[in-house]
This record gives sequence, structure tokens and C-alpha cells, in this order.
Amino acid sequence: MGFHKRYISDEQVLEIYAVGKSQGVIDWFTRGVDAVITSGDLSDKIYTVLSGTRNDEQKLKYITELIDRARQNSKTI
Repeated sequence: MGFHKRYISDEQVLEIYAVGKSQGVIDWFTRGVDAVITSGDLSDKIYTVLSGTRNDEQKLKYITELIDRARQNSKTI
């Protein structure tokens, strides 16, 4: 049996969101992985939300808000 680690960057989060929305991002952080290594502010915040005590609905809503803000900021640059 192997140990599966996943490196996740902010760019990956935005690409996955474009295809699978927030649930796709959550799945990328949680399915088939033993350790997550984040690279960037957005991916770090999402990991923190997923590790927290909010219920699933609250997590989904907050992650959507985080990604929408990041997308807006990237369009203004």
C-alpha cells in the first residue's frame, strides 16, 4: 500500500473549479489522498476550511465564496 500525497496550487483550484465547481475542488482535496500539500493562499484557505468544524453545506458555500473572490481578483490584474 502506498502513501498518496497531492500537491495543490491556486491555479489548479481555479482550473478544477471551472470544470467541476466547488464540489470538484472538494473532491480533489479529499478523495484518494493521504496528505495534501498546498501552494498558495487560496489552496491553503480551502484546506483550512475543509479541516474545520463547519458542516458540509457551510464548507461548500464558503469555498465557493473564496474561489469567486480569487477569480475576481485575477481578472483585475
